[in-house]
Amino acid sequence: MSPQFNAKTITTKARTFADGFTTGQRAVVIVAVLGLLLGAFALSRYLSQPDWAPLYGGLSGEDASAITEQLDSSGVPYQLADNGTAILVPQEQVYSTRIDLAAAGLTGGTDGNGPGWELLDEQGITATEFQQNVAYQRALSGELSKTLKAMSGVEDAVVQLAIPEQSVFSEEEDTPTASVLLKLKPGTELTDGQVQSVTQLVAGSVANLSPDDVTVTDQSGELLSGSGGGVGGSATDAGATDTQRAAFEARMNKAVEDVLNMVVGPNNSKVQVNATLNFDETQTTSKNYNQEDPPPQPLEEATVSEEYSGSGANNGGTLGQQVPTPLASAGGNGTYNREQSTVNNAVNETISKVNQAPGKVERMTAAVVLNSGAPNTITPGQASQLVTNALGLDPARGDTVQVNVLPFDTSAATAAQKALDEAASKERTAGYISLAKQVALALLIIIAAIVFLIRRRRKQQELEEEEARIEATASDLPEGYVMQQQQAIGDTQQLALAREADLSRDRMRDEVSAMVDNQPDDVAAMLQGWLADRK
Repeated sequence: MSPQFNAKTITTKARTFADGFTTGQRAVVIVAVLGLLLGAFALSRYLSQPDWAPLYGGLSGEDASAITEQLDSSGVPYQLADNGTAILVPQEQVYSTRIDLAAAGLTGGTDGNGPGWELLDEQGITATEFQQNVAYQRALSGELSKTLKAMSGVEDAVVQLAIPEQSVFSEEEDTPTASVLLKLKPGTELTDGQVQSVTQLVAGSVANLSPDDVTVTDQSGELLSGSGGGVGGSATDAGATDTQRAAFEARMNKAVEDVLNMVVGPNNSKVQVNATLNFDETQTTSKNYNQEDPPPQPLEEATVSEEYSGSGANNGGTLGQQVPTPLASAGGNGTYNREQSTVNNAVNETISKVNQAPGKVERMTAAVVLNSGAPNTITPGQASQLVTNALGLDPARGDTVQVNVLPFDTSAATAAQKALDEAASKERTAGYISLAKQVALALLIIIAAIVFLIRRRRKQQELEEEEARIEATASDLPEGYVMQQQQAIGDTQQLALAREADLSRDRMRDEVSAMVDNQPDDVAAMLQGWLADRK
């Protein structure tokens, strides 16, 4: 057989085979074939994709932008991962791409973290003690940098540790110190609590490191937290104390104003409290001995008694002690007596240790101004007594209060209230005008619809009268002529009604278009109201 005959035969058999299927079966077969083709295409695309491997990770926005621009110019395919901080390239091109980027001066940095504990895994058995200490310090700094970078708002962090070498020959040991450089994300500003958490985290990771010896700085060179004995620490402490003092004064001001407002009314008094607080941490230890009458029983009592008598030479007694009895004459009898008593009496002892928290009020003053035009009056003496009791003032420590009754300047408040009233009045007027426009628009549409219906009804009546007249004269005319005239009249009526409807529709369209052009806001508000009513 020839190839042409074979192709024709195969086509005929395929057509005959396809004719044996119903329409639904054909659709199922076509869908299955298309699904197989799409699956084969997707599989081929998936198999043709390269194996992606990380080129660099933990990149900053600037480093990632520079590297991707170099890859685009080199024609190396890449993908971004980890929210744009990691770059993936085909696995077979990782090392060659790194070499090309290094030649262009792009090494990906140190991913902002530095080496960590992996430094200790790279040490051999020949490492000296100095190398081990340096490696441990570098590893600890890298791990701290990684931890700080995980904080919200911190883009990068560098930690430098200064850990002194311990020596058994030195009585005084140097304390370790640390400095932290934070690169904050744009628009980020760390609070005092966050800075304190950074210092506590670093201090807790290094043995014998005090939080006061941790210095925190941002990328602009601003000192966020410094050593307690330095300028930075003093500034930080001063900022914290100012915040606490301001909060205390605000709380006292509100307490006094709440009391005065109940008497003179709102906005008729002004209070300003100035407090001097002591933020020194004080520790006091006292030890007292108390005597009781009658004294208590002794805790312990012991008595020793010695006695000796004999002939011959006199006994000299114990060396260094006075002989209690006189020496006998030569050749007489000698005697020795000694008595010793030890009593341990109980003595009352009281030991107290007090840690005084910072923030003690050392002095507080208050200035009060009352409005002389207030409806309710109060004397300065009464106001002074109220303020003294409300604040708990103590004249012994120098607390003072001053109360003055003066007229308040309410011009600014009056002008502001007048402006608010005018704005509210204008807003109400604008609302009324808008409502009037909407009502007028609705009335205009209703009037146009009524006029259209009246004209249509009038035209219908005229046509009915014409039909009645023709029927009245139909008896005198031939039947065919009457039917022809009725058909013509019907056609004329339909044509007239169609023309009238078209003209009315055109007029209404023109009127509505003009309304939409002149009053778009009112039309939109009215349509929204209609749609809401329909819902």
